[in-house]
Amino acid sequence: MATLTDAQFYVSLAQLVAMAGDSHTYLYLYAAPGFQQLPMHLRWLDDGVFVTSAGAEYSRALGARLIRIGDYSIGEVMQRLATVIPHENDQWLHYMAQIYLAQQQILQGLGLVPEGSPSPLTFQSLDGSEFTLLMDASNETRVSLLSAATGTIPDYLLDTTHYYWFNYSVPNRMLYFKYNVCANDPANPFSAFASTILNTLDSNPIDTLVFDFRGNTGGDDSIINPLFNGVVQRLPQLRANPRFALYAAIDKGTFSSGMDDAEVFKQPSVGSIARVIGEPTGGRPQHFGNVASFNLPGSQTPGQYSRQFFSAPSYLPPGDAYLEPDIAIATRSTDYFARFDPVMAAILARSGAAPPTQSGNVTTVNAASYRLEQGIAPGSFAAAFGTFSTTPDGVLVSGTAARVLAATASQVNFIVPETVVPGTAVISIQAAGNEIASGTATITVSSPGIFVLQPADPQQPGAIENEDSVVNDASHPAAVGGVLRIFATGYGGDAVPVQVFFGDIPAEVVSSGLASPGLWEIDARVPSGLSGRTPVFLVAGGLASNAATITVQ
Repeated sequence: MATLTDAQFYVSLAQLVAMAGDSHTYLYLYAAPGFQQLPMHLRWLDDGVFVTSAGAEYSRALGARLIRIGDYSIGEVMQRLATVIPHENDQWLHYMAQIYLAQQQILQGLGLVPEGSPSPLTFQSLDGSEFTLLMDASNETRVSLLSAATGTIPDYLLDTTHYYWFNYSVPNRMLYFKYNVCANDPANPFSAFASTILNTLDSNPIDTLVFDFRGNTGGDDSIINPLFNGVVQRLPQLRANPRFALYAAIDKGTFSSGMDDAEVFKQPSVGSIARVIGEPTGGRPQHFGNVASFNLPGSQTPGQYSRQFFSAPSYLPPGDAYLEPDIAIATRSTDYFARFDPVMAAILARSGAAPPTQSGNVTTVNAASYRLEQGIAPGSFAAAFGTFSTTPDGVLVSGTAARVLAATASQVNFIVPETVVPGTAVISIQAAGNEIASGTATITVSSPGIFVLQPADPQQPGAIENEDSVVNDASHPAAVGGVLRIFATGYGGDAVPVQVFFGDIPAEVVSSGLASPGLWEIDARVPSGLSGRTPVFLVAGGLASNAATITVQ
């Protein structure tokens, strides 16, 4: 041990603690003496770990994916980080990696980067280009792609400094409760806070009630009881409204008591109406907890350890590594940086489970949204991906020929035949009359997707025109009250009405219909209360589209 550097010594101590395999028992390694943070913040999303803020000299990394540290791929890096981050599933490992990956001495202690020199980090932009930055730890101000000063922020990211808060959306008839930490705020006691929410619930029409536990890493699971019990008492009255729906949102940051509180929405008394939505939790239903704190005697580095075992509730499957959502919703980098919350969009759309997993050696998606969790609609643009032996010249959808628009040896763009019926369809890729690849896809009545003008821009500027037919951008912003022309695909016909949302504010739809085969044009009026960069998304047929961004003046 005498030959170890300080970084190696503290990392070794953390590895010893992590060997217990209990995610509640750990050393606060990032608080060890001399440990410093690189000037960036990271977020682990469905398609990787991305830079959300950075020092000014590293601004090129904003919105880029971290793919390598030193000579090690991010997969190899995570294998080493897994030895110092106590975890019971990969969700928690990824959540905590958001902190650990930006700690210079942790990277040094793990032998990923050399000590005494800047840390080489390699990133990949959405266009596939790679670049390496040499980073040194500092406390400098970080620039963020997401700021309330520059545009709309989704509710789940809006206010993380308060223990809890709520709002009531009049146009959506939605009461939204954000629970950031399971603790009582002396300045806003939860008992009084719960009374205020319940009074709001009693005095307003409610179609949707959302409990949002995303990012809630725990505390005291009993704090929420006055609110939860009050809602349960009101469920018979609330359910008298046929449009009423109750949701609990979770993610990889839902842990410990935060997860325990989310679990109750699975119990039989509310499970018949409540839906847990989002991604699997970082917490494990069966876990140790009730922690006590300690400090190492010499360095005073803090830590904690578990003192009690908690069994999983009887209504959950035994042995699960995490709490599974009823409705799984992925959040990609293009969602996050477009200021779009796909979980809220799915709630507003009343989306159900994703379609069955596609099979075969062809993957077919909406050619605007590129989302596997939605189907493709008759008469819409679709894209089929695969590794083809030659360039295709035809596509059959359940035996009906589609109109091919463009093709390469890895992608075919086509228009889905209008006569295809909803359900599972076989997509057959053809060349010179022979099948060279095939797979399945789900046909849905509608499948909304908005076209993005610059797919390599993480903020996803949309194919959206202002009232004067000029493409909307920062130099040509929309005016509140103005009508925007949105170009999309997945039109379900007049029998499937479309809703347009700016942020989560519903807009007036002025017109909707096909501009040409496959191309859907929706004209919508910009609602009041918006400024700066704003996400726009569509809802039709119980499905939400991707989001594209506009600028509002």
